[in-house]
Amino acid sequence: MVSIHIRIKDLRENHRLKQREVADYLGISQQAYSYYELNKRELPSRHVANLAKFYQVTSDYILGIDDAQMPPYNLDVKFTSEVSFKDVVIILGKLNRNNRREMVRYLSYLANVQEEE
Repeated sequence: MVSIHIRIKDLRENHRLKQREVADYLGISQQAYSYYELNKRELPSRHVANLAKFYQVTSDYILGIDDAQMPPYNLDVKFTSEVSFKDVVIILGKLNRNNRREMVRYLSYLANVQEEE
């Protein structure tokens, strides 16, 4: 199990942030934040929740309980107004290997076109 102080430092460094930037987000001093990374103070639960939201990871990830940064995706969420992600996954599962490859190419193409708009 990874310690909280290591996890928050790794997250900050992976996002190329300075301690000051994270401290400002939390509404605390840079020194107070550095104490959390140095394991000199215990990170309050309110900061765990805010950091999870900030880095878009789970609280369990920050706490070192889970190594998965994101929770399992809810496949019942609507993909469009009439189709769920589960429906899309089922349809994709029915495709043969070549058609799956073509689908991924097409999705990549659409994503690139969308970014250029």
